Amino acid sequence: MRYLNEVNWQPDLICGTSIGAINGAAFGSGMSVDELAHLWKTYHRKQMYKITFPAFFRTLLSGRKFSPLSDNRPTRSLLEKTIDIDALRNSTTEIIISVLNMRTSQVRYFTHKAIGIEHLMAAGGIPMMFPWQYIDGDPYWDAGVMVNTPIMPAFERGATEIIVVLLSPLGAIPQRLPSTHREVSELVFEQFLIGSYTACLPNAGWRTNPEADVYDTPLPDSPQLQLSMKGVRMATVYPTRMLGFRSLLDFSPRQAKTLLRDGYVNARMQLKSFFK
Repeated sequence: MRYLNEVNWQPDLICGTSIGAINGAAFGSGMSVDELAHLWKTYHRKQMYKITFPAFFRTLLSGRKFSPLSDNRPTRSLLEKTIDIDALRNSTTEIIISVLNMRTSQVRYFTHKAIGIEHLMAAGGIPMMFPWQYIDGDPYWDAGVMVNTPIMPAFERGATEIIVVLLSPLGAIPQRLPSTHREVSELVFEQFLIGSYTACLPNAGWRTNPEADVYDTPLPDSPQLQLSMKGVRMATVYPTRMLGFRSLLDFSPRQAKTLLRDGYVNARMQLKSFFK
């Protein structure tokens, strides 16, 4: 967002799930880029959630009622203190967040006019790690399980310029073959992260050659992708390295500073052609 401010590109719509939902709601509530950056650089893991390994393993081994790996009530307190829900409801920028219904496995979208703290807690409710949340009597958790890059609302609303922020370099930067069990696991995890984005892209290979017996899904920023989406300009911002498992729950100020710096540098480099 810092780079987008510098080039005077203000989004009409922000879609997000998990941490993206919280960031989107923060912007919609009037929080500035500097204020949000300060928030993430100031708070650390113990101020966001508390690990509850003993309770988790007791329920795991005994077969009793499920208990998550951590208590994220501190996160709720933080959101209640920092996000002005009334201001969010009156946002001039449309904010759409996604959550996943645990009973029906349906992704549900909420606009800023319906978002409350419980919706943000559900959007950030990583399965197993955090407790699910109830909204109107139904249990929900992080929709990133199925839709890690929720850009369908942008397509459906007729967006003509779309910038997608990815959590993985896969598809944009060729990767070497993994050589250890950990590297194999992390590659699978990274493919999961990029999978929902790839799945929702127009099938450029089929459109350009309907008679082909073999074709691939388009890569981010590929000419085939741009040609297949008439009237839509699309660009991606992605990390230049795999972030790995550790980054998933690393809320340390050091990690925040690194990601904020890298995100700005990557946006500046990768969006050059988009803003020509």
